[in-house]
Amino acid sequence: MLGVVHFSNASLLPLVSQNLGQSKEAWGPLFMAGLVIGPQVMVALLAPWVGYWSELWGRKPLLLAGFTTEALRGVLFTFVTDPSQLLFVQLLDGITGAIVTVLTILIIADLTTGTGRFNLTQGVVGTLTGIAAAISTGVTGLIVQQMGDVVGFLSMAGITCVGLAALWTLLPETRPGKYVD
Repeated sequence: MLGVVHFSNASLLPLVSQNLGQSKEAWGPLFMAGLVIGPQVMVALLAPWVGYWSELWGRKPLLLAGFTTEALRGVLFTFVTDPSQLLFVQLLDGITGAIVTVLTILIIADLTTGTGRFNLTQGVVGTLTGIAAAISTGVTGLIVQQMGDVVGFLSMAGITCVGLAALWTLLPETRPGKYVD
């Protein structure tokens, strides 16, 4: 399920940057830098908050919020073309990034506590995430080449929604002491 969000996420920024480059915007390189740096700042600011609230609310509600934010980002990219507004839409990537990154580690820790398999599980999840992100740009490029940008963005949002539905139905709450389905 976590690979799904990385699959859809990995190809969105290259597609946006391609469109920004084609726009011949004079400030294009500066906006592109903002599209890369903005989410990193958001992750740094939000990661402690995510860890704190995941202990109070649980992992699943925050993870659902992260997936929803990613799907919303994909949909918004279909409508937003102004570079300054693209910066705000791209900040949603920082929200998703903080949530998914922190909660991936916490969920792996929750599920492997006492087994001695934390590093193995983290390695497997990291490998699968990397594979999903690596094939994402090729798949999205094929979709965009055949059907256009809008379909590409909406396809990535749709894939995230499939992951969201799977997360909702299949992942139990993993917070220690709070095993609620």
